[in-house]
Parts: sequence; C-alpha cells; structure tokens
Amino acid sequence: MKGMIKFCVILCVSVTILIGCSLGSNKNEITTEHSSTLKVMFFNEEYFYQEYGMLFSAIYPNIQIETVNTDLLYDLMTEYDQDYNKALKAFIDQQQPDVILLDNPNAIQAFIEDGTFLSLESLVSDVKYNADGLIPGLVDYMREIGSGTIYSLPTSFNTQLLFYNKDLFDQYNIPYPTDQMTWSEIVNIAKKFPVDGADDERLFGLKMGWSSEFGEIVNELATSQGITYFDAEALQMTMDTPAWAAIIEQAIDIIEADILFYDEMLYSDTLSYVILDGAESRDPFLNGRLAMKFESTYYINEIKESQKYAKNPNNMIQNWDIVTAPVSSFQPDSTTYTNFYNLVAINSNSAHIDAAKTYVSYITSDDYARVKSNLTYSNLPVRTQYLKKDQERNYEAIYKLKPLQNNSMSYYHVPQRFLLEFDGLLHQTLMKITEGQLTVEQALAELQLKGNELLATKLMTEEEYEQYWNENDISGVI
Repeated sequence: MKGMIKFCVILCVSVTILIGCSLGSNKNEITTEHSSTLKVMFFNEEYFYQEYGMLFSAIYPNIQIETVNTDLLYDLMTEYDQDYNKALKAFIDQQQPDVILLDNPNAIQAFIEDGTFLSLESLVSDVKYNADGLIPGLVDYMREIGSGTIYSLPTSFNTQLLFYNKDLFDQYNIPYPTDQMTWSEIVNIAKKFPVDGADDERLFGLKMGWSSEFGEIVNELATSQGITYFDAEALQMTMDTPAWAAIIEQAIDIIEADILFYDEMLYSDTLSYVILDGAESRDPFLNGRLAMKFESTYYINEIKESQKYAKNPNNMIQNWDIVTAPVSSFQPDSTTYTNFYNLVAINSNSAHIDAAKTYVSYITSDDYARVKSNLTYSNLPVRTQYLKKDQERNYEAIYKLKPLQNNSMSYYHVPQRFLLEFDGLLHQTLMKITEGQLTVEQALAELQLKGNELLATKLMTEEEYEQYWNENDISGVI
C-alpha cells in the first residue's frame, strides 16, 4: 500500500489505458499491398489484444501491432529524478513507438517546440473523420492545449453530473434542478429539504464529496469556478484573493446548514441499508433518502445495477434524472469537471505515419464509439452519437458543457514536499477558522505564505524521497 501511494504521489495522475483500432470509414485509404508493424505504447500486451487488438486486426489484417510496455517509461522516472517529461522523451528516443500514450492533455505542452509529436490537424479536418461528431468543445480544447495545433486526441472521457430524485422533489413540491446551475443555486435548493431526524432516518439534501473535511468542500467549490490553489507553471500560490475568501465563506455556510451527506457515512454503523443479492447498499440515493448526488457518469451504471440485482427492485430508486455539473457564473457553458483519458499522439519520426493515423482515427471514430457505447458509462466514447440515451432522462447533460483546461493537472515538476504536505496544511489551517483561531483573511494569508515555501523546495531524487518518506509522518497527499 505504501509503495502504491508513493507511486501515485510521484505521478499525481493515474496512468490510463490506451484503446486501439482504426477508422472503419477510412479503411480503404491504407494500402493492402504492404504489411506494416505499428509500435504502440500500452501497459499490458495480453489485455491490449483481448480488449482492442482483435478488433483492429479484423479490420486491418495487414497492420500488425507491437505493444511497447509502459513499465519501461516508469523505470526511467528513477533515472531522471521523477521528471516525467524527461523520462517520456527518453522513452520515445529509445523505443521509437509510432503511437504514444499520454496520461493527461498537459503532457503535450513540453514537447511542442522540439517537434516530437505529429500535427493531427489534417486528420481532424478530413471530412470523412467527421469532427463535428466529437463532444462539443473537444477540438478547441485540444488546440488550446497544443498552443493552436492538435497534437493528440483522447479516446474516452467522463464528467461529473448532478443526479436527483424526482420523487423527493415532487413530495416536497420543490422545483427540479436544471442544467448549468451554480453551486450556490444547488445549495439553496438543498436547503429546502428537511434536516431533522437521526442520520439513519433523515433526508439529506445534497452529497458533494467523500468526506466532511472542510477542505474537500472548498475544493469542490473552487473546481467549479476554475480556481486553483497555485499556478502549476509559475509554482506560485494563488489563494490570498477575494475569490478564495468568497469560496471559504460559502463552504462555512454549507457546513452550518447541515444539508450534506458524505460518502464516509456509508461505513458508519448508523445508517440503515437495503439488502441486495449477496451485497449491501447503504447509499441513501439508491434507497430514497438523498435528494441530489454529485457523481461521475459511472454512477449511472451503479443505479442500473442496483435495480437489476436487488431482491426487491421497487426498493431501489426508479424516478431519477441528471443535470450538468455546477458551473461558474462567469462561464456557464463550460466545465473543469470533464476529464479526458487514453490520449494518443503520433511520433513525428514514425516510419508508418499513415498506419498510425488510421489507428488514431479509429479509436476516436464513430465505428469504435458504436462498439464501446454498449459497455459502460465509466469511460465514455468521445463521439456523442453513440452515448446511450432514453427519452426519460436528460442524457444530453453528459456532453452539454464544453471542457475547460485544468492547470492543476500539470504536477510533474511540482516539488514532492508540496504534494505530500499541502493537503494536511490546508486541513489544519481551515480548521482554525471553524475553531475561531483565524479569520478567513488570516487563514488565506497563512496558506499563501506556507504554500509558497513548499513550492520553493527542490525536486527530490529517488533516494531523497525515500529518506523523506521514512523520516516524516505524512499527514496528507493531494
């Protein structure tokens, strides 16, 4: 467990899987007279062929796939003192993959000037590619990441949604939430539900996050506004501002209103639960005691599974719907809650550019989306046409908001001490507000000062990191 936590801290983002295949509508563009071997970054060869390789081979039998295991990349992280960009560059130089796996969009930025990645503008502009079928804002988002040029495309995404129980709203004669609400508007709705009763009997108006920690509520409010704790490029704190003060004040109001359910409550002994076939569910949204729940798209699967496997499906929520994630009043048509996964780029030095383009085309194509759309709501295809829909629910909310760049993803060059210590510092400082030891302004000034001190520390070598980990009591990881 300790090793896994340390690995996640160093990388700060999850390494996601790469989905493979090639554009069915363009398959005649690749000659069938010559065979080619395409080297693709992937984390596991067997899994690749089981899930994706067979589909690709069926359409393009003359293009063979050779997987280059990404374990080699993370081995290089030690050699390059945990500098992901340097390790990735060395990996590309050594292994020369034709198709490159990126674990977050911001990884592109470090490689623009040296021409490592091939421009994908010609692919996206091809009328046969049908870029209009991609989720709204994706093309502009990837151009923004690439300083005006598309160098990579994601194969899947997910986003946050606000789920709500229509029966509870009807029971208390409260208007339903709508798309593009702010957190303030959603909280005001949640305050209309009763708060009396013990935890195992009462209704809850809203679930925002996992725990009742002040910092988690603050983080959700800040994310919806596109406000970050620090500038990841300049390595400077950005908290000592009126905007942050307003967020802290709003979080205090939410806590005092006693409207929130927290996921950590699911593991307490105070909540009643519904027995499923071989499992227990204490989720109050599923059993009708939570009006609104802020969750990822994967939760659609969970609702459907609860109805499918419950001994008495009528005990599970039936009359529910979704609206978009909370938005900023300044950018009501956009969101920072959309996350892209499995981004692929093409090595500009590849000897198989056409085959690589075909590969990238398919895994972001209508054909591939049609196949994957029948599997899950966890990681959705980037094509809107094949998102599963029904007339009863507002599934358009999934792709209604345009994605906004989240600079907090660029963590590779952030000092490890900040990543290890700031979460604990944030929690302790915010608690001083609730205890009356600090005003909001004083707390933000303290976080600004101490956060900058942590950001000014140096990146550690693997040996220094091991020593630090062993010598210090790690209070939190962001």
